[in-house]
Amino acid sequence: MVQTMQKPRSGLTVIAAGALVASLLAAAAAPAVAVTDRADHTTRLSACVGDAGADHMFTDVSQGHAFRDAINCVAYYGITQGTGDGTTYSPSQEVTRAQMAVFIARAAKAAGADLGVTANARFNDISDTWQEAQDAINRLASNGVIPSGGAFRPDDAITRAEMATFLVGLLVEAASGVTKGSSGAILLGASGSRSVADDRFPDTDDREIAAIYELGVTTGASAAEVQDRTKPPLDLNYEPDGTVDRGQMAAFITRALAHTSVRPAGVTAQFDGADVVVSVRDDKYQPVSRVAVDVFWTTADRADSAVMANGTCSLTEVTRADTSSFPCEIDDTNPVTGSDGDATVEVIGLRRVPAGGAAVWAWTGQDGDIVGAGTDPYRFDLAEGDDVGFASEALVTTSFVARKARIGGSVLYTMQLRDIVGKVSAGVNGTDPARWSLSVRTQGVTDPEVQTLVSDGAGTVTFTIGLAARPASVASGDVTVTYTLTPEDNAPTAIVFANGLGAASGRVIFSDGASSIASGDATVFIETRAYVHVVDGFASNSATVTVLDQYGDPFPGAKVQLASSGLTGTVTLDTGEFAVDGRGARRFVYQYRGQGGETETLSVSHGVDSVSLSGVTATVYWATDAGPAGSGPVLAGDVRRRQVVADDGSGPVLLVYDDNDRFNLGGAPATIAVFEAELAEALRRGGSSLQLAWSNYRPGSDRRVTEYELS
Repeated sequence: MVQTMQKPRSGLTVIAAGALVASLLAAAAAPAVAVTDRADHTTRLSACVGDAGADHMFTDVSQGHAFRDAINCVAYYGITQGTGDGTTYSPSQEVTRAQMAVFIARAAKAAGADLGVTANARFNDISDTWQEAQDAINRLASNGVIPSGGAFRPDDAITRAEMATFLVGLLVEAASGVTKGSSGAILLGASGSRSVADDRFPDTDDREIAAIYELGVTTGASAAEVQDRTKPPLDLNYEPDGTVDRGQMAAFITRALAHTSVRPAGVTAQFDGADVVVSVRDDKYQPVSRVAVDVFWTTADRADSAVMANGTCSLTEVTRADTSSFPCEIDDTNPVTGSDGDATVEVIGLRRVPAGGAAVWAWTGQDGDIVGAGTDPYRFDLAEGDDVGFASEALVTTSFVARKARIGGSVLYTMQLRDIVGKVSAGVNGTDPARWSLSVRTQGVTDPEVQTLVSDGAGTVTFTIGLAARPASVASGDVTVTYTLTPEDNAPTAIVFANGLGAASGRVIFSDGASSIASGDATVFIETRAYVHVVDGFASNSATVTVLDQYGDPFPGAKVQLASSGLTGTVTLDTGEFAVDGRGARRFVYQYRGQGGETETLSVSHGVDSVSLSGVTATVYWATDAGPAGSGPVLAGDVRRRQVVADDGSGPVLLVYDDNDRFNLGGAPATIAVFEAELAEALRRGGSSLQLAWSNYRPGSDRRVTEYELS
């Protein structure tokens, strides 16, 4: 069977039907080895946003102090009152166990945790400690936050191991994602999907320490050798017997508070890497539920013109949240805060932060309120790369363009994690790598190879398919390798192949036979532009036809012929058969004279060794300039050139847009970045049901402002 296909215009290689399916992922990848663990329950949110980041002007905390932000944050929530007369903080001073009890009790109060009434916890050495410390120690112990009874040692410097116990006790009371099982195991995650904190440092097996690592509260203290390859530990020591100073204490507590509901009074908002989380709190930092919130944003370069000097919102500059009808207005379609005082808002276009960054505003009000003088919406800025990106698919590419691989050779493949817009660096949870289990069975070999593929820091897996030598049990002919790929931890279930082909299982064919088109193993494809702009009744195009043998090598002696159909205009195209060059290719350049607005079909016929081969086709849109107004489905385009081709009912027409135009998406104003993201995604997927409408369009350098609507 001869394989023929069109090569995609993006430059990704299309190979013979079955070749990529048959050879992908049967990789002779290196066996998996033990790797260091990763924190699985971190959060990108923070308790130290908005007013909680204001400078408290401690005279001994410099602008460049490593823990300055955390120190200001614990001061905002009343967890510390400073030292001396309150003008200093003493960041390098060791924290005693009594002081730590006070800090934890104050943090629990700020986080809304009820520690109950003060009861005697039967400590025999705290009577000389100041009253607030005694009350804090007794309340924490009575409520099970810390162990009770015996000696408390209030004046001893707290160790890093003891601090972990205090912090986990706080989080069990104040964070919904931290609980203790009946056996004392610390469970992390949402209800119904909790897991035991099992990561460990080489120098301690303490479960509280494991938990605060998993939560991102600590990252360890010093480099360490990985000691036990059967139970992969972290490559850092925790140093459990080390002490904690006041600066470190502030960092530990604020990282822990990020997992609770405590946020500054009023409205604040943060980006969790995919969505905007809006928090509404009362003057005691407690959640306020059932409050409607509105979110809007624009690219960083247009932020100054989004909210004008008089406080009003420029609807042409901002993009709304996709759950509300209008930006800068509160109505009954806006998202509402839940019992935790938060509303998670998926914002159009912010699944990926655009180039140059973005500015985001959030606010709340009564039904019918609009942004105006005195509204003062909360603003935060995002830098390009701040997004996490949640993998929804793995895109596989390869330069292999053949039906068979040579015995003794190998083929390189790359699998890239992607979200709906483009590349991402982590798996489906947006944080950790993705893993796949790969089972490979070679013809003539009894036992399959089972390997693990793990994405790297860029969200990429690179692997090879190879067969070093013919198996002894297969004396001659082709050798078939079959594979089965199973998504495992954090891997998206969708695998997208560059040519639109793919399967979770398939086969690879290895051969050492001679090349022959007559055997039906040729690969033929055509590469051309998706659209051509017709100006003044004339345009030109080129198309390259390539013929390769079963191993992907140029096939000498092949002759090809290109034909055009579907156009009423005049086409000047070389006719007859032409031999391919040393690369197996023949380039055809041709001209078109006509009115445009037509769709062309290019077809190829070719033959060699008395074998006639045909069947490959390609589509080209010969687009004329669009009229002042129109609508129709999107056919093609090039976001880099800011061009889009649509069918207005009379045929393909070309539109050119720029920053001065106005854009709408789904009936609401959008930025050009959002417009382009939606368009690029549709084009990447090779066509879509996207409809484009336009008005006030005029081509050329003197164009007026055009209104575009994508739906």
